[in-house]
Amino acid sequence: MKILIVNQPLCNRGDESAHRALVRSLSDSLPTAEITVLWVNGNADSIRQFSLGMPKIHYLNVHSRKWFHQVADAGLKRGRRWLWHCHPTSRKLLRLYREHPWVICAPGGICMGGFQNWDHLLMLEMARYSGCKIAYYGRSIGPFPTQTKDNRLFREISLRLLHYFSFLSLRDKKSEELAGELDLRFVSTVDTAFLDRPHPTLPAELEHFTQENYVVFVPNLLIWHYAYRGKLTLKDVLCFYAGILQEICRQYPGQQVLMLPQTFDYGTYEGDDILFFKDLERHCQNDRLVVLNDTYSSDIQQTLIARASCVIGARYHSVVFALNNAVPFLALSYEHKINGLLSALGKEDLAVDISGDRLFSATGREKVIQEFSESIKNLQPDQEAMHLAGQKAAKCFDQLKTILLSDMTDDRHKY
Repeated sequence: MKILIVNQPLCNRGDESAHRALVRSLSDSLPTAEITVLWVNGNADSIRQFSLGMPKIHYLNVHSRKWFHQVADAGLKRGRRWLWHCHPTSRKLLRLYREHPWVICAPGGICMGGFQNWDHLLMLEMARYSGCKIAYYGRSIGPFPTQTKDNRLFREISLRLLHYFSFLSLRDKKSEELAGELDLRFVSTVDTAFLDRPHPTLPAELEHFTQENYVVFVPNLLIWHYAYRGKLTLKDVLCFYAGILQEICRQYPGQQVLMLPQTFDYGTYEGDDILFFKDLERHCQNDRLVVLNDTYSSDIQQTLIARASCVIGARYHSVVFALNNAVPFLALSYEHKINGLLSALGKEDLAVDISGDRLFSATGREKVIQEFSESIKNLQPDQEAMHLAGQKAAKCFDQLKTILLSDMTDDRHKY
C-alpha cells in the first residue's frame, strides 16, 4: 500500500511530535506500506528536523513553478478544476495523488476553521478530485463564519470535504459538537502525540538537568493569534507573563524555570518562540530563568518535561507533553483546543482561562494572575489521565489501521 500524508504543519515541536507518533505507529502496524510525506514549498530545515530517517518513509518537498498559486486558487475558488491540468506543478501533484489510493491529512490545528487556510483546502480538494480516500486525522475544525463571501466559500468547500472523508477523527469537544451539528460521522480522539512516549538519551550539554530540580514554563506570545491581534501589545504580554513567572518562583522556590521554545524556523518575531522568550528573559531579569535553544527535537523536549517538577503551558503541546508523561501541570488556555483536550480527560480544573477579553486590560490581567496563584498550589501527577489519553489515541488509530489493513487485503485479492 502507498500512503500520502499531506498538510503536515512544520516549524512547531508539537506538530513534530504528532507527526513522529503517527508515522511510527503506521510503520509499526503496516510494515510493508510506503509512506510519502508531501509539502509544496515546505521549509527545508524544518523538514530535515522532522525526518525520522526510516527507510520506507519518504519526505518530498515540491517546489512550485511560476503562477502555480494563481492557477491553483482559480481552480479551487472558482470551481474550474480543469485549470489544474494546465500547470506543471499542479499536474505533478495530481500524478502523486493518483499513485496513492490513501491520503492522510496530518494531525494539526484549526486550518479548516479559525485560520481559514486555503492551501490546506487545496491539498484536500486535489485529493478528492483525484478520487483518493482521505483520512482527516486528529484535527480540530471550526468555527466557520459566514460574514464575507470568502468566509462562505471556505465553509462550502470545507463541508463538502468533511462529508467526503473516508475517515474523520477530531481531537477536542468543541470540534465534536460542531461535527454533530453538521451531521458528520467521526471518531473521537485526543492529540496524536499521545500515541507514543519517546524518551531518548539527552545530549551531553543537557545531562545536568537530570540532577537538577526545575519547572518547565512555555508562554505564548498571543499577539499573532486572530483573537488577540491588535487588542494586546507586546508590553502587555511581557508584563502579564512576568507576573505569572513571579508566582511560579514563589510556589517553587530555588528551582530553575526552563523555557522550551515550541515554534522555530519562521524567521520572524511572531513566528519563533525563542525571540519572545529572550525578550521575556531580559524583561524579568530573573537568574532562575533558562531559555533552551530551539533546535532540540520534540522527543528531547518530552524527555525534559518527564523530569520536571511541573509544567506551566500556554502552548497546547506543552500541556500534551505534561499529560503524556504524568507530570503535574497547569494550562493557560487561550483557545478551545486546550479546553477541549482537558474536557475530554475530565481535567477542566487544570486550566486558567486567558481567552476572550480577559487580558485586554491591566485589571483583567491582574485578576488572571491571582487565579493562577491559587490554581498552581498543590499540583499533582496524574497517571490516570496519562493512561486515558494514551488509550483514546490508540483506539482511534486502531480504527484507522483496521480500514487500511482491509484495503490492503482487498488489493491483494485483485491479483
